[in-house]
Amino acid sequence: MSSSEPKDPFFSEAELKRVLELWSAPEAPRTLDERVLNSYFREFGSDDAATEPIDLPQNQNEVVTMKSCSTCQEEFAEKFSFCPVDGTPLNGFVPRNEHSVTRTAAHLAAAPITTSVTSEPAYAAAAAAGSAGAIAEKGDFHLTFMDDAGLTHRLIEVIKEVAHESELTWPEFKRDPFGFSKRMAVGYSQASWRALSQPNVATGVLSALFVVMTVVLAIFWIDRVQTRRLAEKAAITEDQLVDQLIDIPSEQPTPDPGTAGLNKGSGGGSKPKQEKAGGGGGGGRQEQKEASFGKTPQASLTIPQVVAPDPKPPAIKNPSLPVAATVVADPLLVPPDARVLPYGDFKSKSTDPSSGPGSGNGIGTGRGGGIGPGEGGGIGPGRGGNIGGGDRNDGGGGAGGGGGGTDYNRVFVGKDVNSKARVLSKPEPQYTEEARKNQITGTVVLRAVFTSGGQVTNIRSVSGLPFGLTERAIAAARQIKFSPATKDGRPVSMYIQLEYNFNLY
Repeated sequence: MSSSEPKDPFFSEAELKRVLELWSAPEAPRTLDERVLNSYFREFGSDDAATEPIDLPQNQNEVVTMKSCSTCQEEFAEKFSFCPVDGTPLNGFVPRNEHSVTRTAAHLAAAPITTSVTSEPAYAAAAAAGSAGAIAEKGDFHLTFMDDAGLTHRLIEVIKEVAHESELTWPEFKRDPFGFSKRMAVGYSQASWRALSQPNVATGVLSALFVVMTVVLAIFWIDRVQTRRLAEKAAITEDQLVDQLIDIPSEQPTPDPGTAGLNKGSGGGSKPKQEKAGGGGGGGRQEQKEASFGKTPQASLTIPQVVAPDPKPPAIKNPSLPVAATVVADPLLVPPDARVLPYGDFKSKSTDPSSGPGSGNGIGTGRGGGIGPGEGGGIGPGRGGNIGGGDRNDGGGGAGGGGGGTDYNRVFVGKDVNSKARVLSKPEPQYTEEARKNQITGTVVLRAVFTSGGQVTNIRSVSGLPFGLTERAIAAARQIKFSPATKDGRPVSMYIQLEYNFNLY
């Protein structure tokens, strides 16, 4: 036991002070310092740094950071981003100390380690021996210099530095914009290439870019598929509901041009009913020559045929009134021919008077008292009389282009009527609870027919809204009161487009 220790555990305060004055704390071993020093050699020095003077940073204020120019090999302060001499971007950081502390490995190995405690010599010797070996074993630590400044302070300093750099580079850019841009592009490209040239950096960047693009495309594709499925499902549901409420109008028939060479029209007859004429006739007197060209006799559906047409004038044996030849056909389809010509087939090109090889006292190649290759007293191919082909049908609808006259039973468009339908009352549709909860707004467009009798039929949705709003608009359209459109003084049916606005106030 040391002589400085008190004999009595319960000693006085004076004795305690005397013991404390004689005791001194042992110094920390220098092994850690040597290991840190070797790490510093590794980071900033070379293999010969053990025998050369080194600069140890004593504190943060003693370190001066310099930037190096790769063109002129000059060093400049940290505030410069481009070389003031040639404008080259500065790269690298060269640390410099204002106060150098020269220490060598040999000096550190031989430095005495003082201690006042008698039990420390062996530990001190081991520390001294370890300090010598620490030089040889470089790389025990990787030094990381920490900055004790706060995040806000560092952000402000960075912003100030960027602003200061812009002030320094603006004169150079103003003096030589092209050269400045070129040097900047070269500098940044070289820096980027150096960064990508590091091991596994390029692979990592490409892999990350591939992963990000894959994720973005996957999200976009999933969203698009889900949107399409929801739209298809909503359309199917809406169509199923709307189909139960609307009437699909049948397609309007295409107007027939009528019989060629005669009055035009889908009817082409004198009957009130809109119907196409049909039938035909033929004849001849069994002559060798073909039927000759000539005019058509008077046509009539009511006057019975007494005399069949003949290209050759009949000989009047006894004085009597001559009877004009006729054909069984609708006079609206066969207009009177006032030309001074003998009777004949208007389609023939022969000028030699002949009734043709047919039979029945008509003209042509058919049989009967008519004109043409058919059978009966009509004109052209067909049977039983009249004109138009096929079996006889008197037809109706009147003459006229494109429709055999005006068919007042069809549905007109707005431009074809003399006065359009006039709405007298138009009830507004009501919101559904589902549409109100989902904040649905917009316009429903319907196409319908205002009939001549005052009903709204053939309602069809042009553009609708979900959650039952289209159905509400159709129900409201059925309750519209209006005065029908008119054409030639007659009420007619008319197509019309209806719009219903749904707004939340």
